Amino acid sequence: MISPKINIRSTLESISAEVLNGHNYIRSDYARGILNYPAMMVPSVQEPIIEKISKTFPTEVSLMDPFMGASNTLVTAMKFGMNIFGQDINPLSLLISQVKTSYYTLQELIEAQKVLKERIERDRKTKIEVKFPNIDKWFTRPVQLHLSQIFRAIKQEPELKIRKLLWVSLGETIRLSSNDRTSTFKLHARKQSEVQKRNISAKEIFFSTLEKSIKDINNFCKILEEKKHIENNKYKYSAEVKWGNSLAEIKTKKKFQIMVTSPPYGDNHTTVTYGQFSYLPLQWIPKEDIDDSINLDYLRTTQEIDRKSLGGRKSPDFENAQNYLFQTCPTINKLFVSYNSKEKIKAEKIINFFYDLDKTIDNIIERIVPGGYMVWTIANRNVNYKEVKNTEILTELLASKNVCLVTNLERDILSKRMPNRNNFSDLMRKEKILIFQNRE
Repeated sequence: MISPKINIRSTLESISAEVLNGHNYIRSDYARGILNYPAMMVPSVQEPIIEKISKTFPTEVSLMDPFMGASNTLVTAMKFGMNIFGQDINPLSLLISQVKTSYYTLQELIEAQKVLKERIERDRKTKIEVKFPNIDKWFTRPVQLHLSQIFRAIKQEPELKIRKLLWVSLGETIRLSSNDRTSTFKLHARKQSEVQKRNISAKEIFFSTLEKSIKDINNFCKILEEKKHIENNKYKYSAEVKWGNSLAEIKTKKKFQIMVTSPPYGDNHTTVTYGQFSYLPLQWIPKEDIDDSINLDYLRTTQEIDRKSLGGRKSPDFENAQNYLFQTCPTINKLFVSYNSKEKIKAEKIINFFYDLDKTIDNIIERIVPGGYMVWTIANRNVNYKEVKNTEILTELLASKNVCLVTNLERDILSKRMPNRNNFSDLMRKEKILIFQNRE
């Protein structure tokens, strides 16, 4: 039952522009900084929205995120004592989320850190523990030696929960010590002259990263303690994260009052290449320590995860997909009418993405209670020098399924780690938070 006393539209629209633009966020909030994952949701932006919507429900509230990424939405909901569920196709996302939704005591983290450092410092082996194509392109020999020492030390940690946190710190270390340029999410090697000038120690980066991660995780766990959400050294409500492709299914039978997410809008090849970003870290992290049930061969190529994500491949029934979207979304139809024949071919990725998103929405709606809310963060973008009005298209897709727009809020996305330019599209500098209500 939903409380009739709250005017949710006016309540949401009262959130200040300063909050929506993320001016009040602290990077360490909710362990956001343990790995610099692409296009992370800003917790301080989502927090008032989640809080205000949750107050419309008189009973215990549950929230889901079908594209959880770094799980910032989930941990924000944990602050309010919600039951949470999230999934993502990227195994690195799952690992980060497993860590951030777990409870750690400071004592166990400090002890694990001490023992790990001793193991690493005693290690004199020169064996490189990981082999994959072009490893020498992406890592210098000294970095490979250091990463191998860290790898061996983590493998000796007996507690899986602790190993997961250590693997995340190693993942961030790999990002910072590899020869990949960090200015883009795509894998682009630095020039050899630049590589030769770099003077870095992967071990020093790891120790520093781990120190910061322990501090951030402990700060978040203290918030949960202060809110009295911890019992018997664990979060006392349901917190479940899974590996899964939301295009295929939502891997739970539970129903939720709130869904908050940001889909990988555009297409993963040209906007945010989560898979390419994760490729090098995942080479060094054993799958069995993430989830051995993962059935995606995500290391087969650098683009494997992106190809399996929304819009990552051409629909096998492309003509019907296109006709369906033209009938359902006047905005897409109008856009394609404006393209010439060559531009239409180049813009086929728009059809692939939205057709995949439409099928995913059907899966999501099945998991939302009647009268429940869906919060989508999405931005428009340019393709062929014409604006693709993602926000209007999403609204039309949901309207066709009897899901009503309550309101929309606009924010700057300058604080998000997003790509500036690429060879296919430019991302806009604004994004909208669209709030919908499911049919009763």
